[in-house]
Amino acid sequence: MTESFPTSKRTDERFPILAHVRFRLISSPDGSPEEPELHNGNNVIWNISRTGLFLATKNYAEVKSIVEVEFPLDDMNAVLKGEAEVVRANYLNNPSQGKYEYGLRFTKMDEASKQVLDKFITLIDRKK
Repeated sequence: MTESFPTSKRTDERFPILAHVRFRLISSPDGSPEEPELHNGNNVIWNISRTGLFLATKNYAEVKSIVEVEFPLDDMNAVLKGEAEVVRANYLNNPSQGKYEYGLRFTKMDEASKQVLDKFITLIDRKK
């Protein structure tokens, strides 16, 4: 099931980034059990904003699933942690590479991570 996420629904500008992310499924509308550990696979963030990120991964998730994410922002010497909802899924773009693409919207993040993300986005925005 693919759910569209039109640009008009985005609230923040997205910026290109290449970062490896660890994540795990917390809850899924299909009833899949919570995963006990973060995945260390080849999971990559392709862009980020203050409200979400675009993820490519070999792991399958349903739209409306909630995942825990953890990823480094090397420029900030920090690791961000939080939770996000799968708001958009593309299951067909990279089948030969065994990857799925997801638009994630942050739903929970501690205050320190929010501040680091905000500083990071501000730095990227100034560079363009």
